[in-house]
Amino acid sequence: MADLRPLRGLRYQERIAGDLGAVLAPPYDVISGDTQRALYDRGPYNVVRLEYGVEAEDTGASRYQAAAATLAGWRRKGVLATDPMPGLYLYEQGFQHDGRAYRRRSIIGRVRLEPWEAGVILPHEHTLAGPKRDRLRLLQACRTDVSPVFGLYRPDGGRALSVCEPAATIAPLVDAIDIAGQRHRLWPVEDPHAIEAVARQFASRTLYIADGHHRYETALHYRDEQRSASPAWTGEEPENFVLMALTAADDPGLLILPIHRLVRPVTPQAGLLEALSATFDVLAEGRPEALNASSAQLLERLRAEGSRRPVFGCLGLSEELVLIALRESDAVAKQMPLGHSDAWRRLGVNLLQYGILEPLLGIDIDTVRAGGHVEFTESAEEARAEVRSGGFPLAFLLNATRPEEIFAVADAGDRMPQKSTYFYPKLGTGLVLYAMDA
Repeated sequence: MADLRPLRGLRYQERIAGDLGAVLAPPYDVISGDTQRALYDRGPYNVVRLEYGVEAEDTGASRYQAAAATLAGWRRKGVLATDPMPGLYLYEQGFQHDGRAYRRRSIIGRVRLEPWEAGVILPHEHTLAGPKRDRLRLLQACRTDVSPVFGLYRPDGGRALSVCEPAATIAPLVDAIDIAGQRHRLWPVEDPHAIEAVARQFASRTLYIADGHHRYETALHYRDEQRSASPAWTGEEPENFVLMALTAADDPGLLILPIHRLVRPVTPQAGLLEALSATFDVLAEGRPEALNASSAQLLERLRAEGSRRPVFGCLGLSEELVLIALRESDAVAKQMPLGHSDAWRRLGVNLLQYGILEPLLGIDIDTVRAGGHVEFTESAEEARAEVRSGGFPLAFLLNATRPEEIFAVADAGDRMPQKSTYFYPKLGTGLVLYAMDA
């Protein structure tokens, strides 16, 4: 189903750009003002100048115009150059989390754009108009995909990657450490037989967007815009494709973090434990030894119980972590909005919202979206620190959403609520760019 193609990647040339670790950046949507400044300080060629630059106050140019001018200048100077041979790229991202080392691998290529309704590439979350306007203006100015969309495919036992692995027997094109200390390695896959073999495997697959929904929808909009302006359209124009990095759901390095909820109740929380008992079982309470447990130990307790049924951890109801397991799923389901799939109704974030936050603490979904009463963190340690310091009276710890849950919701044509998944880490930006004039 998915049409994966090779490309002649636009890449940094180390002999001119210097240390490739100094040119890499995270995607635009996680770049804060402080991070933006730190990336600028990394060197004159950091890709943040394209991905999320500052306004060019001295010339009056917008940051989109500035990005286009910078990109053109770097290409003229040879800072960025197009690879001579079309190919796919084997990408390996090495990182650490909670003291454990990971290695996540992806196949980078260009993938034919398909509307959601075609069922070839599926989303799992909604998008916002503002970020799409921003990305469209950048794409219109530069005609280049600066960062890849992150796509998932169902477990395949490593078959697709195994076709690319012989490429990793040579020195990588890129071996760099970025600002976060993560290692990025990139190898070209130029053998036509290998490219064809990988493409055949993806021809029978559905792809799922992990990160980059806004960029994907922007690419669709830009393709349609270009098609409308063209007197002749073949379907093979470069605008028909988007840069993607594809990772298998069974890749050992695929890490999805839980997103915990920090909560300020609208209604008083007095009597909350008693109210919970109507639909939940309270499994642990008041064990002093948990006060000194690490966040990893708290999450391990949560995961162990969560393998059997939906469970949440609550900080703030007692001196330690309280485990709350769902007992009456039908009672919670009756409080959920109509029009959603069974897969959506089984999501932990929805069971928490419609089983606890809304009926017991007065926090409906509009209140969540408005902010103030619920904030989010991927760190259980931060959640515990906020409760201990009095910053928030309650925190609910969740288990991470599993890939199969994402697939089930997407296959049902549904979308997950905000802050349901956090794929860690983000893909590196600046390894391979897709210039539509290459």
